[in-house]
Amino acid sequence: MTVVVPLFLVLFAAPAKTAARTPPPVEKFEGSRLEAGTKLFNQGDIEAALTMLDAAALEGGDAATLEKVHLLRAQCFAARQDFARAEEAFALALDANPETTLDPAKVDPTLVKMLEAVRTRLTGTLQVNSTPAGATLLLDGKSAGVTPQTLQVSVGKHKLEARWGDGALSQADVQLRPRREVRVEWVQGAGTVIERPAEGPDARKLGPYGDFRFAPEISPVAAIGATLPLELGGGVELSYFRLGLGVRLFPQFGLTPRFAFAIPVYDRLAVALEVGVPVQFFSSAVAVGIAGGAGVEYYPVRWLGFTALVGARHYLIRPLNDATAFTLSAGVRLRVP
Repeated sequence: MTVVVPLFLVLFAAPAKTAARTPPPVEKFEGSRLEAGTKLFNQGDIEAALTMLDAAALEGGDAATLEKVHLLRAQCFAARQDFARAEEAFALALDANPETTLDPAKVDPTLVKMLEAVRTRLTGTLQVNSTPAGATLLLDGKSAGVTPQTLQVSVGKHKLEARWGDGALSQADVQLRPRREVRVEWVQGAGTVIERPAEGPDARKLGPYGDFRFAPEISPVAAIGATLPLELGGGVELSYFRLGLGVRLFPQFGLTPRFAFAIPVYDRLAVALEVGVPVQFFSSAVAVGIAGGAGVEYYPVRWLGFTALVGARHYLIRPLNDATAFTLSAGVRLRVP
């Protein structure tokens, strides 16, 4: 009996063990990741829902699907009290559909207000040209100047009208998306609407640039005082990042390798952060230091920008004792369109 019982247990335990299966992988869920994420969210499993929805966002899809994915991601982040990322998800939902909404009867009214606040902050560019020029523009029934005209407009649908002096009237419904440019070309009575990415500092691929700077330095050392260097520079940039080299022309020759990145904050406006290693050449020695600064960049057109930075510079190796100097920098940047 002592032998039969263990054998009996083994015989019945073995099928039970083989019957146990691991949970199906993500790909085996019935329906889409969006449907699975929605089900998990409704069950209150926020972390699992967010994991599924993040996978759905990476997978991509049509605009309607991405709209739903990002709206639900925003609700997940809000449930985690991560409101900054909730706003980012709402912005992506608006990018998919500028008219997207939340039903206040089904979701927290606070989230409805958050979505509307994000919609108000996001803008697109509306560029209107006409032949002949000088047409009076009305945007949603309000005066918007005369053609040619470039306007920053909140995302969503808008009604645009153009009136000429002889009474001719043209109308168009335009939809603005975040960081996109809509161009309207009218020929007195007929027109076309073209949508393209806006020409902001964030719509930039790999390419060369050049710059010219007037860069005053103010040192607390009386023997050094203030200097007024002029610099030429250039390099390459990719998206928000750039790597370049500045050449000091006056009053003392020098080189400054630089690394910088620009963070878009509003259409053609960006906040810039920069670090560099200034190298200054003297007749009998070389000075090497470190420098940094922060400021803003503004691009009235894609290929031309204006910069202004405030920072500090300190030479670690120099023929003379050197205290940290405060630096100002203002200039222009040229980029290949």
